[in-house]
Amino acid sequence: TFKNFRPLKGTLASLKAFRELASGLAAWHMLLCYGATGCGKTHLCEALAIELIEKGIRARVNEWPTLVRSWKQAMHGEEPGKYDISFGNYCRTKWLILDDVGMGGIGSAWEWGEFDELINYRFRNELPTVVTTNLDITRLPDRAVSRFRDALKGRCLLNLGADFRPRRTAERENV
Repeated sequence: TFKNFRPLKGTLASLKAFRELASGLAAWHMLLCYGATGCGKTHLCEALAIELIEKGIRARVNEWPTLVRSWKQAMHGEEPGKYDISFGNYCRTKWLILDDVGMGGIGSAWEWGEFDELINYRFRNELPTVVTTNLDITRLPDRAVSRFRDALKGRCLLNLGADFRPRRTAERENV
């Protein structure tokens, strides 16, 4: 939850943006949060989903590698049109929270093309969209990143927090 997120140095801007989006009061609807492994991006995605669910809004965190794998299976399956239906559902869902974009795959031209198309659709239709990645954003499609940087519709934030996991282990040893 947002309540148990321990804001470390460099994470406050990300926490503020996720909370603002969750409040329903944000004038913008696109959020790209990028940063190092372990800086709290996934925690903030989960907290956002929990907050939305508590407000009666259907939301879940989708891991990019799992999503890509399911699309590939749908394309190569025996059920005609399954991929198009699945992709369309992600385009049109009220809230889309994508975690770990670019991870777990080879980052093929096809993957980036689908990502770009998905973000473009959601941008044009003003649908709330959250994306996190460990990648340097120069490795993401320029057109998609541009949509998150739109001054009226989006936010693009570098989470500067350090990996909390080593500290968590050290804290437990000192207890």
